[in-house]
Amino acid sequence: MALAFLGMVLLAVVGANAMRVNRSIQLLRDKPYAFLRPLTGHKCTTLRDVEFSSSLSPKSLTYAYSSESSENSLSTQKGLSPWAYENIPNDKKGRNNKSRFRQHVNPLSRKFQIPTELPENWPNDGTYKDPTLPIHIDIGCGKGGFLIDLASEMKSENSKNLEKRNYLGLEIRPQVAQYAKERISTWDLSGTLDFIGCNVNVDLERILRRYSCHEDNHDECGEVALVSVQFPDPHFKKQHQKRRVITPALVHILAKYLKEGREIFIQSDIKDVFDNMRKTIREEGGDFFIDMVEDENIFMTENPIGIPTEREVSVIDQGLPVYRTIFRRNDKKFSA
Repeated sequence: MALAFLGMVLLAVVGANAMRVNRSIQLLRDKPYAFLRPLTGHKCTTLRDVEFSSSLSPKSLTYAYSSESSENSLSTQKGLSPWAYENIPNDKKGRNNKSRFRQHVNPLSRKFQIPTELPENWPNDGTYKDPTLPIHIDIGCGKGGFLIDLASEMKSENSKNLEKRNYLGLEIRPQVAQYAKERISTWDLSGTLDFIGCNVNVDLERILRRYSCHEDNHDECGEVALVSVQFPDPHFKKQHQKRRVITPALVHILAKYLKEGREIFIQSDIKDVFDNMRKTIREEGGDFFIDMVEDENIFMTENPIGIPTEREVSVIDQGLPVYRTIFRRNDKKFSA
């Protein structure tokens, strides 16, 4: 009698679990399955992969669905990107400078593949007083302190003989980009400085096409004077190095839009990261960019811009080295 009762209980449990699996699979039927891989150890790209993945439990299936929905709920709201103001949590807006923001994000995650919103007529929408000026673009600008210092310095009397420029910071972390943008008016830099939240490996070409003069741009336009990449996220783990910001595609975009004599400035306090950036630009852009330090084992000891980032100040105060170089665009025409 007792064995019969235990058998009935076991059948009931098995049946309930089977129903949960079926419900989870039904919910996932129209969803991409790549995100299940870290949970299952399998490359689940189709429903068949999910159904025959022996390591899947009802709990993991349900968790996977709810986690994916939660991660992308904001980024898909109204079809907007994660950098849209509506998608930034209210408790993350207007943070003060002492607040800590998340330090790292995965630029390859699905929500960061959504193109950012740009005003319809940017940069001719009043963002810049003179959108025909050359522009300095800082990739991975963080809270914007470097560009704020640089733009403020360029407004001073000491900069009268220097080339007038506009400034643009690009930052992938939505809350950080929003915080940087809110600082523009505080520092009285409206019309000179802008910040855009975006993934540069998704949006950079669109931004450069909007700003630069070319045959398809009939608005008032300028050119890219300098692109800086300073102390980017190192992504130390080997399997994460594909997340690093300077990619072959990025180098090709810069070769396409930078004119002769314009420059890329890179620096890092981690030699492996610096060497990787340098190697990528040399290999992928060697026909278009000249490394101003010919020997790849040597680097610039002084910052040629003259304005340090917060990270740079911290590293130097600790007596640690910073690795730098500049790549200058030659006169060879880029053809895709």
